[in-house]
Amino acid sequence: MNKTIPVFVYGTLLEGFQNHDCYVRPYQHKAIAATIRGAIYHLPQGYPGLVEGTEDVVGALLFFAQHEYEAALSGLDELETYFGPDDPRNEYERMEVTAWIAESNEAVTAYVYRYLDEEYVRREGIRVQDGDWRGYLLARGAE
Repeated sequence: MNKTIPVFVYGTLLEGFQNHDCYVRPYQHKAIAATIRGAIYHLPQGYPGLVEGTEDVVGALLFFAQHEYEAALSGLDELETYFGPDDPRNEYERMEVTAWIAESNEAVTAYVYRYLDEEYVRREGIRVQDGDWRGYLLARGAE
């Protein structure tokens, strides 16, 4: 794989969560605060679901070292139940989006995992109004 673009994370892959320790920390990477456009919901399973929307979603861009990129992305695909483009077994779809680096507002193309069953997310999830899932958990005393 020659294309190494950053991955935007907004939930359990952020630093301080168990999935970060298992799927991000083992790989050489750099994390930079960023936002994307969308809508985020806290799901009954305890993790967030990102769907289409126009609000800012708060997270981080992960820039993995080129020599570890394929292994890191493969692990993220496994975690997010992503088998490939348009695979009917996918829970999340890995797609390219525009992310904005918080410090500079520079636009960057990044991958993000978006929840496929938007109807389920909007029906069963709790809307995170400010787009900051970590902040939502902290406010609930759940992190």
